[in-house]
Amino acid sequence: MLPTLTVTTMMTTMTMTTLFPLLLSGLLTFHPGHSTRVELQVNAEQRTLELAMRIDHSDLESALRKRFGIPLITEKMQDDEAQERIGTYLRESLRLDNASLRPTQFRWVGWERRRLSSWIYAEIVLAGADEPLPETFTLEIKTLLEVEPELNHVVAIRQGEQTRSVVLDRTQPRVRIPTSLLTKPVTATEPID
Repeated sequence: MLPTLTVTTMMTTMTMTTLFPLLLSGLLTFHPGHSTRVELQVNAEQRTLELAMRIDHSDLESALRKRFGIPLITEKMQDDEAQERIGTYLRESLRLDNASLRPTQFRWVGWERRRLSSWIYAEIVLAGADEPLPETFTLEIKTLLEVEPELNHVVAIRQGEQTRSVVLDRTQPRVRIPTSLLTKPVTATEPID
């Protein structure tokens, strides 16, 4: 004997069979947007800017494929290949005071691979041993913008106990950073075309 279906049961069944695929497809196509997390700290004693950047593997692999012309899989990279490929790409996607970073200005510190993203650690030399540390400098972050034009860089700048944050994107990729304690506001700057 077949169970008797009431109007309520039939409507619930129809609703679930109709809405479930729609909800599932909506969840699969929903994408909250791409972003990186960037942490910066001036090390006055070492005369460097310490940089940590969390990047999603899919975005990073797309950028590396575009830069080097071959598919690269983050999970399969050895540390020396990551330093060569990711380090080179990162150095080329950053600018200091509107100038490209020279290889001697960029120091790869390492990386920390996770399941879907990696933290990349580097230092940017702000001044030589004989040079005075600048009072302020401008850092431009164009990392991943060639493959994800709508990407945001959420930047936290730490100095001592103070932290200031700013969001950078393709329309506003630069931030001016004081090297002294962050008593001055950190501001994103307009691109110079």
